[in-house]
Amino acid sequence: MMKFVPCLVAILALGCSKEPPDQAQLRADEITLVQATVAEPARVERLLALLDERDRLIEETVTMLREYKREIKALNADFDAQRDVVVEIIDYYNRERALKQLRFIDLIAQMKSATTAEEWALIADFQLQNLNPRQLVYQPLAGGA
Repeated sequence: MMKFVPCLVAILALGCSKEPPDQAQLRADEITLVQATVAEPARVERLLALLDERDRLIEETVTMLREYKREIKALNADFDAQRDVVVEIIDYYNRERALKQLRFIDLIAQMKSATTAEEWALIADFQLQNLNPRQLVYQPLAGGA
């Protein structure tokens, strides 16, 4: 039993020190997967354009949430900030976030329509394993901004 303890400690240490994946490499891997999986060049191009739109929407969402975070921090620091102003900003960002979520849903539907069920199963599996949308949007906010 004692022989396995150092091995277990090493495995746990590696698991704990895992750095976040390189997003550029994941994007390149996703492109390679699409090109290898989707049979027709026109559908490959369509899907790659949709992935570009997804990435743009992710960046747009990150920018919006950074602004929201900045505004809420400023209002929180302002002793004289009125409740109705805070509620107005929260309502605005909730509406914008809901609209962006609907755009993500629309993009996913378009991606599915550009693929067969078998192709989509492979691509969706890769995305679920490597491109967690919540992390892509909220991870950049964790460091400040």
